[in-house]
Amino acid sequence: MSFFINQHQRISISSPEDDSIIELGNTCIDNGFLKRFPGISLSIFFYLLTHLDDNQCIYTNATIISSYLPRELSIPAINKALKHLAEHGIIRISAKREGDYTYKIELNLNILRNSSLPITNHREGLYNNKNIRKAVIDKKTPSEEELYQAILSFIPPEEDKGQLSKWLDSFDHKMIAELIRRVDRWLERNDNPPGQAFHYLKGIVDDWYRKEIFTYQRLKHFDQLYRETRELASSFGIKKWQNVKPIHMETFKSWLSDDYPLSSSIIKLAIQEAVKRKRDGQPSLKYIEDNFIKPWKEAGIKTTQEARAHLKNSRDSYYKVNKEEKKMADNWEDVPWGFES
Repeated sequence: MSFFINQHQRISISSPEDDSIIELGNTCIDNGFLKRFPGISLSIFFYLLTHLDDNQCIYTNATIISSYLPRELSIPAINKALKHLAEHGIIRISAKREGDYTYKIELNLNILRNSSLPITNHREGLYNNKNIRKAVIDKKTPSEEELYQAILSFIPPEEDKGQLSKWLDSFDHKMIAELIRRVDRWLERNDNPPGQAFHYLKGIVDDWYRKEIFTYQRLKHFDQLYRETRELASSFGIKKWQNVKPIHMETFKSWLSDDYPLSSSIIKLAIQEAVKRKRDGQPSLKYIEDNFIKPWKEAGIKTTQEARAHLKNSRDSYYKVNKEEKKMADNWEDVPWGFES
């Protein structure tokens, strides 16, 4: 096989049969492109890049890849390099046992664009690296690679990294950036040891999966619901969040979101009025719902002003009925009971 080297403004190494050519600029090298590919991972990356199908995929295995590399390179070394590329989000590998192919490999070329964070092969260098996290938190639109690196900073080297690609596929980038910000803030505020960050992070992610929160917009909705629920619990007299029971959460959420949702300010008013009416100042959730929430929802109340007016009208009607009943009772003896006439 012969190769042509054309050197003008660019250097092109190719053969007449080539369908695609890779271009690598000097600025790209200066900015650390080669640092992203330790060992033989760069050679494998170039092999994958030049053998993609129209869907940016390649079906292959380590034995096939070895035929394109120097003989002294072992299959375990190739698998290790593939693992490195997968751990850093450059490729996604899935089992595809059809014919001679072991893997279906997809390249994520977007992860290599607009990134200021070079990939490193030393996991210990990423773990608890605050500078990586800060770069992502301070950046308006961090790349997928930067998000990946920042999450790795929370994960001890001995932990499995396989789930990271799944998280990046499941949640939009703004959510991942928010996840990084929240875990970093938790570490800073509570002065927790770095080893606990991964469990805190995984707890948040598991909660998102459980609630089916996959977009930043939906996350904002649930965050607001969470804040309002805490405020209602405090108004109800539950000062410590750990004392809030599931029944409280479900009831408050139903008042805030079910069928005809009421605002948190209207619900706070309902709780305050219920406390006033109960002699012991401890109304039950059912009492509040039956006497305030349901009537206000049925009346289509939208503001606290309307809720107060509704209360006044209800109170006036109550006193009017009571007054008429009392008048009837006062005149009871004046009613003629003469059956003889």
